[in-house]
Amino acid sequence: MEGASRHGLATARATLDEATATPLGVVTPVDASRVADDLRAVADLLRREPTVRRALTDPGAPPSARTELAARLLGRQLDAVSLRIVQTAVSARWSRPVDLQYALLELSVEALLVEAERDRALEEVEDELFRFARILGQNPQLALALTDPAAPASVKNALLARLLSGRAHPVTLRLAQQAAADRIHGDVERRLSDFSRIAAARRGRVVAIVRTAVPLTDEVIARLGAAISRYFGRQIQLQVDLDPDLLGGVVVKVGDEVVDGSVLRRLAAARRALLR
Repeated sequence: MEGASRHGLATARATLDEATATPLGVVTPVDASRVADDLRAVADLLRREPTVRRALTDPGAPPSARTELAARLLGRQLDAVSLRIVQTAVSARWSRPVDLQYALLELSVEALLVEAERDRALEEVEDELFRFARILGQNPQLALALTDPAAPASVKNALLARLLSGRAHPVTLRLAQQAAADRIHGDVERRLSDFSRIAAARRGRVVAIVRTAVPLTDEVIARLGAAISRYFGRQIQLQVDLDPDLLGGVVVKVGDEVVDGSVLRRLAAARRALLR
């Protein structure tokens, strides 16, 4: 997303966070799962109805007109909290109309992660999403079954339920099912990795994916995490992935930046030098 859309997403996220916060003494918090379903339903509507999408993001219409339109179109279908979040989103400026749709999908993920936060399981869900993404990367047949456009959503959901029910947090299962449905964002493995990064961001951290040829001890992981955090000037959450093909050393990827300290890279560099 470009600048205006990023700002719109941040503004709508702030409304989501405010609405789903649970003040001390509140017995019945906002149903974050319902909010997630509502936001996803609106995103699906925008995908199916480009005319509605353009109307709700029209920069020539004042924000009040767009929020009133959202209330007329969606007020009877959405929970009051969900409608407030959608109205905040449509009142913002978007670089492209489709960015509103993408933002609502991301906010639906964040709403589900609120459920994990309340269960003190956000880190657990983040790790499970990351691990399951790696499993799919190593199992092309399973990944194909979850991305096959001819397979009904009910079949994919049932498959994921068999794989994850009782083995992963319920929020992880819900997000895996959402990843299988979000074909516009690419394959399921990539989408799960995106969800894991969103979960990490909710914990106020940035994810570094560390590939290593051998398992690392907790002490080494702690030292490596501290060194990477100092290098990037912010707190970094490590996700360690074993990759014997590296032979030795580590490869660290933070966002688009890669620090390759593997033996494989050094051997390749030596081979290139010999061939000159």
